Amino acid sequence: MLPQEIIHGFAFDKDNPLWKATLMLLDASIESETAYALAKENKGEDRAYHCGRAEALNSFKAVLLTTRDTVLKDIGRTE
Repeated sequence: MLPQEIIHGFAFDKDNPLWKATLMLLDASIESETAYALAKENKGEDRAYHCGRAEALNSFKAVLLTTRDTVLKDIGRTE
């Protein structure tokens, strides 16, 4: 069972502007880090660094989306 603070925090309406902005910012950051990783002027260690950042951002986004889905399911809402 998730803590009440998380349940309350993730039980917002689907059109929440902060949620949309957060996902947009994460997507832009993931895309940016991926572009840096693929840039031909980067060395191996720089590529690894940017790949790690992109993966961390992607994992964090997945945690947010999974938590939101879990909360909505637990409170009986679907979106």
